[in-house]
Amino acid sequence: MRTLSQEYLLDIAFNLAIDQEELLLEKYRDYDHDLDNKELKTMMKELKITSKEHIKLMKDLMIKLNIQG
Repeated sequence: MRTLSQEYLLDIAFNLAIDQEELLLEKYRDYDHDLDNKELKTMMKELKITSKEHIKLMKDLMIKLNIQG
């Protein structure tokens, strides 16, 4: 049985996490267009900001750990 390197597994984990955050961003944008309620629009805006921060954080950590991606 072949063993997988820790770097390879981290690469997969980070890329999956980034993909999920990007998917959330798309959903938040779609929901935002359909909403009329100002409170919900504000909440969607905050969630989009948080997702963008998560993506940046993960990409920065990938660079720090020298993970390709």
